[in-house]
Amino acid sequence: MTSKNSFWASSKENHKRRIWVWIITVLAQLMMYVGVLTVYLSRIRRWNVEGVYRTREEYQNALYQATKDALAFQDNLMPVLIVLAVIIGVQGFSYLYDRKKVDMYHSVPVDKNKRFAVVYINGMIIYLTAILASLLIGVIVAAVQGAVNGEVMAAIGLGFLWNLLFFMVVYHTVVLAVMLTGNRLITLCVTGMLIGYEPVLYDLLENMQYSFFETVSGFYVTHIPKLSVLYDYNINTWNLKQPEKVAVLAKVMLPYYGKWFILAVVLLIAAWLCYRKRPSEAAGKAVAFVRVEPFLKVFVAVPIGVCLGMWVHSAAYGNAVLTAVSMAGGGVIACAAIEVIYDFDIKSLFKHLVSSGAAIAAIIFIFLAFKMDLFGYDDYIPSADKLESIAVSVDYYGQFWDKEYNYVGASEFSEEHMHLQDVEPVLILADKARQENVEDMTDARIINVLYRLSSGRRVGRRFYVDFDNPVNEALMNRIVGTKEFKEGTYQIMTDQDSFADVTAMTYSNGATNVALPAQDAQMLREAYVKDMEKFDFTLAINNRPCGRIHMNFPNWFGTDLDVYDSFENTIAYLQSKEAYYPVELNAEDIADMTITNYHMELYENGDHDGEVDPLVFNSAVAAEASWVSGYADEGDTIVTETFTDEEDIAQIVPHIYPAYLSAAWNHSGELDDNYDIYITFKKDTTYPYDRSQYGVYYKFYTGQAPEFVEEATALDAGEE
Repeated sequence: MTSKNSFWASSKENHKRRIWVWIITVLAQLMMYVGVLTVYLSRIRRWNVEGVYRTREEYQNALYQATKDALAFQDNLMPVLIVLAVIIGVQGFSYLYDRKKVDMYHSVPVDKNKRFAVVYINGMIIYLTAILASLLIGVIVAAVQGAVNGEVMAAIGLGFLWNLLFFMVVYHTVVLAVMLTGNRLITLCVTGMLIGYEPVLYDLLENMQYSFFETVSGFYVTHIPKLSVLYDYNINTWNLKQPEKVAVLAKVMLPYYGKWFILAVVLLIAAWLCYRKRPSEAAGKAVAFVRVEPFLKVFVAVPIGVCLGMWVHSAAYGNAVLTAVSMAGGGVIACAAIEVIYDFDIKSLFKHLVSSGAAIAAIIFIFLAFKMDLFGYDDYIPSADKLESIAVSVDYYGQFWDKEYNYVGASEFSEEHMHLQDVEPVLILADKARQENVEDMTDARIINVLYRLSSGRRVGRRFYVDFDNPVNEALMNRIVGTKEFKEGTYQIMTDQDSFADVTAMTYSNGATNVALPAQDAQMLREAYVKDMEKFDFTLAINNRPCGRIHMNFPNWFGTDLDVYDSFENTIAYLQSKEAYYPVELNAEDIADMTITNYHMELYENGDHDGEVDPLVFNSAVAAEASWVSGYADEGDTIVTETFTDEEDIAQIVPHIYPAYLSAAWNHSGELDDNYDIYITFKKDTTYPYDRSQYGVYYKFYTGQAPEFVEEATALDAGEE
């Protein structure tokens, strides 16, 4: 009984010394919960008065969502929680920074464990009281305005636990930092290091990978911090705000709850052990434990040196010598600065040279490991017998969704649906890319690859393939022509259910825009899937689409289906609906063609210290042009001419292709970017051109602009 009374007496006395912490915490939580909720709800009411919401149900759902945004998963709360954790943790154990206070506390006959427990528990009481009071007031305010239901309350409960565990991890980190240090400034620095070390390290390593390695790819495999609560909270809080069912949210959050709880317990135990071992004379020192100093110096100096070197690497356009010198120099400066901080003495610049040497050696090794690829990152190609399957992405970016019409990324869709068993062509192409120079390729395309190893390991890489190399055609056909590739690239190949929900369909040859009956979506899908059986690399690379079908799905999703001349079943369906029109236009339907010549011959690629810049105006070439009088800059190089004669138009139409149908598979140089062709149709024509557009844009095939067009749009065309 005496022990119990002593504990609560100590707790009460401790609270008296923390009144200002109470005030700050309560006010901060009231502002972030009740204050933000009031703003959100007033905004919803104003929008309702302005007629933003069409139905009472929309307005009610907006009120519910506003309450969840404010009281459950508020993305503005993270910095406030961090600041409160720092204030509560540092103020509670602040007596450890003063030698006299430490001696006084240690002279009192109170068990050391009890003193730690009193301060720690009081800190949690302050936070919990403030947040629970704020949430209670917030729920009452929301309920009065009809913005609360069971789903909202459940979300608030999940959000409370989410924020509580985040606070506990940060709070325990702060307490550990206090135990490791002897003054407030160093405590704040160590707290920042412990919280942000892993995310900074991951960003640094990713930056170095993309700077030094050619095959690095984050398309399929993304390396993220594993233990950083800062990263987890920042990335996931916004996603948790989406209007999902509570059961879905709970399933997403449960793994984080478990991880954060374990992390909080480990940090608390570490803090308590350091408190037990912390010497009294540590008060006022930078670091409480002398043995920790060299390790702390190395852990801090290495990333600082590497970060400085990578900044110079970017600024100096990849200069290896400057990068290495900057890394080593940054490490030396960091080590010297840390020693000065340790002793608060400028004379300590070069103390403990062994640990400084270890830090510099680590920095140099890291630079060499990336610069010389000592671990064979770019050379990595698994053997076929170690692979379970492969997924690849080849220059295709579509829109994907799941059964509930939620967005799915291209990499996620491909990884789920593509399991290539014939791995040999991918491995051969990867090996060829390792031996070839991308500058020597005519049409270099990036291939993202996911190697699924039999061991369960997943490895992501990328490499270049020359699409214009005939040797690669057979290998690419063995990839693109497979059922596995098509199912992992085109959603129409695997998704049958969505096509029962199609809301609208249209077909276009680049100029037309013919509506198709939405109820025919399944029929059209069957025809298209049957035609896709003959789709392979040879077909895609050597042919341009003759048209495109666009389908609309719920939740604003849509898909575009390229139609080729060889797609007999699809074209037969389109013809049955009188929707199919050849890609080549009829001259008699066209009123005029306005052709713009940009004279790209007067531009060239700039070169800045080895880095190729975008096209820049070349005044030297311009000076040699046949007409130079009166033109001083690139604005005078654009020449436009309108053609209205039907015979001229008839000579042009065989050589043009609709810009709308530009296909990812085809060589970018097949269409001439030097010209833009704007076509308007006759008002009395029966041709079903897109009436929602005044005209349509086309391009010349490269090298096929008629001579009379070149002459009419030459720089000196208007001169006598």
